[in-house]
Amino acid sequence: MIVAIDGPSGTGKSTVAKGIAKRLGFIFFDTGAMYRSIAWKIFQEKIPVTDEDAIRKVVSQFQFDIQTDGEGEKRYFVNGEDVTGNIRTPEISLLASQVSSLAFVRKALVKIQRRFGRKADAVFEGRDMGTVVFPDAELKIFLTAKPAVRAERRYRELLLKFPDLGDSLSPKQILHEIEQRDHSDETRAVSPLRQAKDAVLIDTSELSADEVIDKIAKLHAHCGSRRFEPMRFSYRCVYLSVRAFFKLFYGLRIHGLSHFRSGAAIIAANHASFFDPPVISISCPQEVHFLARDSLFRIPILGRIIRGLNSHPVARGSSDAQTFRQLIQLLQKGKKVILFPEGKRCYDGELQPLEKGLSFLVYKARCGILPVYVDGTFEAWKRGAKFFRLFGKITCVFGSPIEWEEFDGLEKREAMKRITARTEEAMRSLKEWLKNGAIGDPP
Repeated sequence: MIVAIDGPSGTGKSTVAKGIAKRLGFIFFDTGAMYRSIAWKIFQEKIPVTDEDAIRKVVSQFQFDIQTDGEGEKRYFVNGEDVTGNIRTPEISLLASQVSSLAFVRKALVKIQRRFGRKADAVFEGRDMGTVVFPDAELKIFLTAKPAVRAERRYRELLLKFPDLGDSLSPKQILHEIEQRDHSDETRAVSPLRQAKDAVLIDTSELSADEVIDKIAKLHAHCGSRRFEPMRFSYRCVYLSVRAFFKLFYGLRIHGLSHFRSGAAIIAANHASFFDPPVISISCPQEVHFLARDSLFRIPILGRIIRGLNSHPVARGSSDAQTFRQLIQLLQKGKKVILFPEGKRCYDGELQPLEKGLSFLVYKARCGILPVYVDGTFEAWKRGAKFFRLFGKITCVFGSPIEWEEFDGLEKREAMKRITARTEEAMRSLKEWLKNGAIGDPP
């Protein structure tokens, strides 16, 4: 789960984010520290903010890491160097705001943020977490406070960290810098500071950090029960009935549900049987969609099942363009779509080479992929058999999401090639994981 906390400086974002992460047992990620770190590197190299070619070179070589010291405090490293104490000066703060307005910088750092976000439950704090980096975050918070209150907080924070600045700083000066920073953040063309439509606004002017943390903890307790949109009544009835059938007769086991995220994605799975679409559908914790040949809807029992599980009929002879258009429309609406990139059911239960349709859809829809491996459906209903066999074992394994950002910026042909290879590798890894005893979390 991801908690995204946004807001201008001086609203207590870092303190609150650290506190709620500790309260919930989540990882805390300070995105501001990342932008400060790249700004520090640019400052060290004496590169003017107008020299985009030089900054691009720094970005291409930028390596960012977070470690925890013996006292449990976060330490930030740039290319192996600890910069924790160097990135909190006023000069670096101002430069970070200027650098963060560069589209190519934000694009590169967003990839790093999302990579950290895939690892575990985390609290992300910044200025565009809920609007750009994690638009599908389960809980979004936007903190605000009166400018004068924010300036006073920032002033005390700087004096505590840098006592020697006492003679050269004043709350009035800090207020002016905050107003400049706000204007820069709110008016920049790329990822401006703004409250996400579904973010909860909290004014911290009259609240202590503990009081804000308590509010967010209560919100988390509530949203934990609604991580995914509730299923429609008709869908849930079919879902529960079919799930009970596969549990009873095939001992259905499901692994890797922690990898399941909200928002649009292609669920890419191997295809060995007519059972694959319903098995995957009832293994997912939210409603999903898939396409099926219209002839399947004429099979008495199966037709009713797949119709109730959001199956969309595709007539034999339909063009690829029509099919792709239908899938892209579903993805653009934020839906999850089951796709079988092998193109057709196998004859022997083994994985087959993937066709190009998956990579084309991912490239067009700019969406992620959730790799899945299904085992046991081939034995239950082999290709060519008119009827399925009762009893057996079926397992559905969800792997780590493959994010679009891994391929963003690549030339179309290269991107599609890598998408196919990456998905094929993920599906084979899931098969091996299951074959080797299903120990730990799926890869």
